[in-house]
Amino acid sequence: MTRRALLLAVLLASAVSCSRQQGSAAMPTGPTAPSPPSGGPATTAPIFVVLFTHIEDNTPVGVLGTPAARASYLNVRAQLLAMGELAQRSGVKWSLQPDWKILLAAQQYEDAATMASTGGSNVFRHLRDRLGVAIDPHSHESGGYNYTDVAYLLESLGVGGSTVIGGHIWDPSLPQFAEWDRFRAPVTGLRYPTAIWRGDILMGSGTPNHVNDPIVSGVWRPRDRNSYFDDDPSGNIAAIGAYTGDLAGITVLINQSRAGQTDPTCMLTASYHLNLSALMAGGVDGSVLAPLAALRAQGLVELTDFTRLVQTWRGRFGAKGCLLNARTS
Repeated sequence: MTRRALLLAVLLASAVSCSRQQGSAAMPTGPTAPSPPSGGPATTAPIFVVLFTHIEDNTPVGVLGTPAARASYLNVRAQLLAMGELAQRSGVKWSLQPDWKILLAAQQYEDAATMASTGGSNVFRHLRDRLGVAIDPHSHESGGYNYTDVAYLLESLGVGGSTVIGGHIWDPSLPQFAEWDRFRAPVTGLRYPTAIWRGDILMGSGTPNHVNDPIVSGVWRPRDRNSYFDDDPSGNIAAIGAYTGDLAGITVLINQSRAGQTDPTCMLTASYHLNLSALMAGGVDGSVLAPLAALRAQGLVELTDFTRLVQTWRGRFGAKGCLLNARTS
């Protein structure tokens, strides 16, 4: 068992024990579809949850401009549209965060014949404007493209405007540290040096290959690169905790909140990363969307996107910096 799995098991056991002490049924913690806890509607603030998908810079496969790359692009395109339609029907907000390659592919392959299936709009415009999908930039800042370049490509496709920094390596002791603090001021593009963009919302504070990611919930403004988990009320970048990134972790937060173990004046957050391979494999409706919709129906979670989450944090929680750290709590 990995350290992350062991920690999650301890957290789940603690939450179940507390739930039983409170006289309510413990929430099942299966890997795909936990059932909502019993005991009536929640009396505390819901857990704010974002379902998102990254599209990495190796998608579509193949060299752009080749028949293989076009075929790969059209396959991914079809699956993205299917997912957008499923999410809309279930009322589950979904955020899509593409890197540069699929955006260049869209510039090439979204021709009149391709866009006939989306009413004359490119796939990203259709996803955002017709299906309600949030579109944010994601970047590993490799291949000569940085976050500003990705934001510029999104703008060129008519879906710009997000200030979400869609994932980064947070730890300054690691050689892959992403220097998130440079976004205190606008950053120019590498591939498109006339482009300027400033991200001000951090999500997905990770580590290489996600082997030692922090398990935190809440919204705060990191003080600096060496005091990342300290809130600075004067900071101009907000960070959103992903917690464990799955349904089991959302279960833990729900049970802790209902048991009175958390501060009701603090916003609790979690995200669920639906990776592209899982999306392409199908079955998402039953394994992901239905459980989230059920939790929402009981008022236990509020399904949102990263931009709206920060707006809610400012409007309903007074921008109170809070961070629940599972490793230290």
